[in-house]
Amino acid sequence: MASAFTSPLTLLAAACAIVIGCSSRADVAEGGSGHAQFVYVSGYSPTISCFTLDAAAGTLTPLSTSPGGKNPSFLAWSPNHRFVYALNESDPTGRILSFSVNPETGALTKLNDETAGGKGTCHLSVHPSGKWLATANYGSGHVAILPIKDDGSLGAPVDVELPGKNAHEALWDDSGAYLFVPCLGSDWIAQYRFDAKTGMLTPNQPASVSTDKGAGPRHLAFNPKRTFAYGINELNGSLTTYTYDAARGTLAPIDVVTTLPAEFKASGKRNNTAEIAVVGSGKFLYASNRGHDSLVIYRLDPVSGKPTFIAYENGGGDVKEPRHFSIDPSQSLVLVASQRADHVTLYRIDQEQGTLTKVSTVTVPPGPSFVATMSAP
Repeated sequence: MASAFTSPLTLLAAACAIVIGCSSRADVAEGGSGHAQFVYVSGYSPTISCFTLDAAAGTLTPLSTSPGGKNPSFLAWSPNHRFVYALNESDPTGRILSFSVNPETGALTKLNDETAGGKGTCHLSVHPSGKWLATANYGSGHVAILPIKDDGSLGAPVDVELPGKNAHEALWDDSGAYLFVPCLGSDWIAQYRFDAKTGMLTPNQPASVSTDKGAGPRHLAFNPKRTFAYGINELNGSLTTYTYDAARGTLAPIDVVTTLPAEFKASGKRNNTAEIAVVGSGKFLYASNRGHDSLVIYRLDPVSGKPTFIAYENGGGDVKEPRHFSIDPSQSLVLVASQRADHVTLYRIDQEQGTLTKVSTVTVPPGPSFVATMSAP
């Protein structure tokens, strides 16, 4: 938390920024939240890049780079934004690296690293309390719970479970009482109850909810009211709508739609879906196709929760293997990491129609597989 006292050194630094443009919080753009907006980009290079976001202009400005290990292909951060966590898809088991955040530059300082509790680590998320971290390990199928210490560093896993084949995500609901693990190779989403005192997982009732055979569930997203959830299925290019019982922490499927146009499906070309997100208003949902190389846009019915197709967006061919994308805190921009093109593209959201307009593109280190905005601590 920032002190109410402003030191002479701080005043001098601010003056320096105004006069000669040196780096300080005074020259960092804000994204409407009253805090500087850091955009972190990482993937299959050993670098985690930090940019500042000007949401009004729709632009990114390079700010700092930090060593992220061999392949920091997915990141997460603490609720207070003081700590960042990066997975590394290492052998024989994955690793999770912890970092402290420089509030001025976004630069990361490594604290420690721990085993991810499995092989082929692909996803991680921080518990709403900031005291626990969950990992999903695609290669071995395991999900693990690691404690987060007061200084932001990680402890060894306290629980390791095997929810199914090819665990692809470990996602908490907003209460932190439940954890969901889409298991691509098992065609189900595992449902767990979580004990925030001990860090232990217990299979919920039911322990899983099945998808269509061969669907390959990958990631989930909840609507803002937590009445519905949406699952992107990697292998058959589909989107499943679920009702969500927040009191019991359980999903129930009610609808399935395709993420692909009929002519692409008829062509027999390969496609793998990747990411999914719902805007803060709950009106629109976005999902990414790799192969068709597009973001598909849906309008969400406020009563039934079901999606209606609006459009595809590929930025005039700018979107190439969109492994990950995210929506900025102002809910005005979608940031897309094109893994095959080594760039991040920003799109402006039409707040009435949900459609996207390309605003800017920035080159990033090779193989970007993660991009998201974090308000500075």
